[in-house]
Amino acid sequence: MKQYLILALVIAALVSACSKRDDNPSGPMKRDDGSQAVMVEELTLRDIDEHVNVFGKLEGITDVSMSSEASGRILELYKKLGDYVNKGERIGKLDNEVLKIRLDQAEAAFLAAESALDNAQKNMNYATMSRERNLISDAEFTTANSAFKAAKAAFDGAKAGMESARNAYSNSYLMAPEHGRISQLNVSLGQYVNMGMPIASITDASTLILKTGVGESQISKLKAGQSATVTHMGKSYTATVRGFGIRPLPGSANYPVELTMHGSSGLMPGMVVSARIRTNTFRNILYTSITNIQKEFDRNFVYVVQKDGDKTITMQRDVVLGRSISEYVEILSGLEPGEIIVISGSENLEDGSLIKIRE
Repeated sequence: MKQYLILALVIAALVSACSKRDDNPSGPMKRDDGSQAVMVEELTLRDIDEHVNVFGKLEGITDVSMSSEASGRILELYKKLGDYVNKGERIGKLDNEVLKIRLDQAEAAFLAAESALDNAQKNMNYATMSRERNLISDAEFTTANSAFKAAKAAFDGAKAGMESARNAYSNSYLMAPEHGRISQLNVSLGQYVNMGMPIASITDASTLILKTGVGESQISKLKAGQSATVTHMGKSYTATVRGFGIRPLPGSANYPVELTMHGSSGLMPGMVVSARIRTNTFRNILYTSITNIQKEFDRNFVYVVQKDGDKTITMQRDVVLGRSISEYVEILSGLEPGEIIVISGSENLEDGSLIKIRE
């Protein structure tokens, strides 16, 4: 008996659910009085901004990869991932004891060559003066001149050797080529690196760049300095058109465009964002969303809301359309400011349909 009671309850629940589904069929909502629920819009003369929509990946104003200028084992790392560095600041140090010895030797050789050149210069000056007074022979003057040239050549060679040794010693320190934050650090303490091996990436995100592209129908609308709105994860940020190319990207029909924006909280290089570039503003025009326009062959029309006594009905109205502006379309004729049109729920409407306006 208990089993029959449970079965009866289950059947009753199923019948109730089916009845509820029948009461709410898919499609426009019908009211008890036969009216159809719709949403409407009152048309007014308004300004509208024209936009070009783009998307792309953010980059830092500079993003450089630094490589080792020498080979050796890393003895010290002064910076870690995420640290800020200035141009020329040391990030780490290679084993450079031998290079320091070579630099000391080169500097000593340079000082010796400099002293020898100084003595040779004094002898040459004395020989020149003595020759003018016929105090020395031509052979003695030639000897002094040759000694001076040899000392000058030795000095130049010692100077070049010292500069080479100094450069080698300097390269044993890993120095940042630009300022910014260490966005990648590819080495660790004690690691042996070869010349040319990538050490770190340094990114300056104080200014962000969005590199993107637009088609040939849009490139003529762009100008440097135009304002834009960058959107990421529902948040908006202000940007500016930095510049654009006058020829398409290789293998593409799109022209390159760059937007710039100050580094903003929450935005970082590598993030994919969308942007709307404001290219023009049309003043005091009548327009609506292009999705509100009904189309039948070459005819464009809307449903206009009218009063019929105490009832609200719809009537079809042909319209002549003008410019398409972003997702909107200009209405040239067929409607006047202040008229109300249906913007949602028009699927089964016709002339004289009874409607109920919902918020």
